[in-house]
Amino acid sequence: MINLLDLLVRPDRFFSSLEGKEPDLKIPAIIAIVGAIIAAVAGYAMSGLYAELFAGIGGGMGAFMGIITAVSAFIGFLVMWWVVMAAAFFLISMIFKGSGKFTHTLANTGYGLVPVIIGSIVTTLVFMTYLPRIVAPVIKNIQDPAVIQQAMQELMQDPVMMEYTRVSMIISTLFLLWSANIWIFGVKEARRITLKQSFITVAIPVAAFIIYTLYVLIAGVQIPGGV
Repeated sequence: MINLLDLLVRPDRFFSSLEGKEPDLKIPAIIAIVGAIIAAVAGYAMSGLYAELFAGIGGGMGAFMGIITAVSAFIGFLVMWWVVMAAAFFLISMIFKGSGKFTHTLANTGYGLVPVIIGSIVTTLVFMTYLPRIVAPVIKNIQDPAVIQQAMQELMQDPVMMEYTRVSMIISTLFLLWSANIWIFGVKEARRITLKQSFITVAIPVAAFIIYTLYVLIAGVQIPGGV
């Protein structure tokens, strides 16, 4: 069991309590899997839109696309938000001669995913309120890539969809910053570096993601696999 309150609001105390202990991946793995399941649920929620998109070519396509999206979102969350993020922290902290094991960084990165998961739940609930008002174009010929691309572009330019995209990006960014605050102390403890060095280590990949998010927000383009 973990002290969730310390993890969320006093991460320095939480990770100090783990200092000197061998990293245990069981709880971080459970946290990451829960996040992946929520991402999959959010992905499958898109099946309603897919059903409208492919209504012109018969039933079943929307559910199939929903399943594909759900599986992709599940794998994408585990890979991008846990493994890749931990690898980024590990590699960047090498500049500061971090000495902890990768499994330790992976464990502490998993702990820090809790706010990201909370943000995913919030954005999924928000999406369900927007879904009935989104108007999706109908694709009648799936053999023409240009037709599919045009339909997807029209979907993303739907005013309600654009509003949801902006709202979800803002919510996701706020919860990501909360996770970043936890990761700073987690990486510091895992890699045995200073707080300033850990701040820089975490800030680089998080800032890169936020900058891309802002680009998406301005350009009105959906992030593939976003939470």
